[in-house]
Formats: sequence, structure tokens, C-alpha cells
Amino acid sequence: MIQDQITFNHWMDSQLDVEIPTEIIAFNINIYESPFKIELVGSKEFDTEDEDWACNENWIPKDRVISVSNVLFGKCWETAQGTLLQLAQNYLQSGCKNAHKLKHAKAFAIGFVDGNLNYVR
Repeated sequence: MIQDQITFNHWMDSQLDVEIPTEIIAFNINIYESPFKIELVGSKEFDTEDEDWACNENWIPKDRVISVSNVLFGKCWETAQGTLLQLAQNYLQSGCKNAHKLKHAKAFAIGFVDGNLNYVR
């Protein structure tokens, strides 16, 4: 379960600790609510004009989905999304083992599965 920055960083590093096919050019963290869960997926496509690129699941990690503590989500979905966006931005800046894989991608985004994307980079 994701409970803080440390557990988020560890989860991200474990997800990305594999050889990712070279055709995967963009990544997205999908947020699900009720209960809150997240997953990381990779796409062979990226289009700044069409957010549907994030619907592609051309690469998925072995342990795809993880629960997120309700404490991180606050009282509304906006808080939840903002908190996860901050955790993702912190991960990129952390120097963690596999953060470079996201830094080299064309896009790294986060968003609720039925909502708009927020770009981490």
C-alpha cells in the first residue's frame, strides 16, 4: 500500500525495474477511486493533442495495481490527484534507481481513468 513518498518511490522503482521495450515512449499512472488504487502503464503512442494515448496498455508491469492509503487522498478527488502528482514529481527529482526511465520518455502523466491527464513531465 502506498502510504507516503518512501512507499511510492519504492513501488515506482519496483515497477520500472525491468527491461522496458524501446517502443514504449510514454507512461501514465491511472488513478482509480472507491477504493483508491493506482497503476503504471506504458504506451507506444503519444500525442499532445489527444489524451487517448494514455488508454493504450502496450506495457504493463507484473504487479500492476496497488492500493493507496485514504490518508493521502484527503476529502476530495482534487486533493487525491494533487497529492499523487506531487509524489510523482518528487520521484522524478529523487535520483531513485529507475527514475531516469521516465525522464527519457516523451511523456509521463497521471490522472483518473475517466478524467483528464496532468503531465508530470
